Amino acid sequence: MTRFAAFACAALMISACASLSPRSRILDGLLALGLSDNRADCIATELDNRLESDDLNNVADFLDSLNRAASPGEGIDALLTIDNPRAAQAIARSGIACAF
Repeated sequence: MTRFAAFACAALMISACASLSPRSRILDGLLALGLSDNRADCIATELDNRLESDDLNNVADFLDSLNRAASPGEGIDALLTIDNPRAAQAIARSGIACAF
């Protein structure tokens, strides 16, 4: 019974993580990069308004890889992984819109 409870708990935790919206993942990634709450929320909202679901997931995955970088070299490699022109453009525009 203990194994079943541990398995059930692990399954619930995994499903809870998998159910995070792309916007929530983006917000968490931006906060992990050190952006202020207001600026991270602004950028996440802007991206949510500008992008479709697939593009939002690409941005969230990009931020995950950037946050996992253990060195500056890995960070640069992570910056080069985004291969989505719509997402890259939306990131730039959202950053500018939320800078002021």
